Amino acid sequence: MIITCNNCTKKFDIDSSLIPEKGRLLECSSCSHKWFFKKETIIEPVTEFKINKINEEAERFKEESLPEESTNPKTKDKTNKDKDIDSRLDPSKNKKNYNILSLILILIISFTALIILLDTFQAPISKIVPDIEFILYNLYETINDISLFFKDLI
Repeated sequence: MIITCNNCTKKFDIDSSLIPEKGRLLECSSCSHKWFFKKETIIEPVTEFKINKINEEAERFKEESLPEESTNPKTKDKTNKDKDIDSRLDPSKNKKNYNILSLILILIISFTALIILLDTFQAPISKIVPDIEFILYNLYETINDISLFFKDLI
């Protein structure tokens, strides 16, 4: 690959494997000029042959990734098959249902982490909120009582 210095127009023969696709900072050995060089990408026109080949590969991928059909055609509905194909090809259709218990657990863990964070920075916060020690002590005791309550239930 022949690269030309932007400053002194001196030409250099450089191995193309030394320059990554993202580009590289180069320095001219004669004038010490530095510049960022990025490989030019050659854009080939898309032909009908390439489009057909891509479509064939996509169809083959669909056939390989889908499970085998049931031998009994009555057991599997055509619309169910189409829904399966659509849900596999379009991930936005696969919506997750969040369980209410998991959300409550995350809320409890986040609240406990907030209390621990407030307790860690208790001295600077006490200048803004004077009764922070009393509030944190009560929150700590409340959490302790709740944990004892659940231990008694188990």
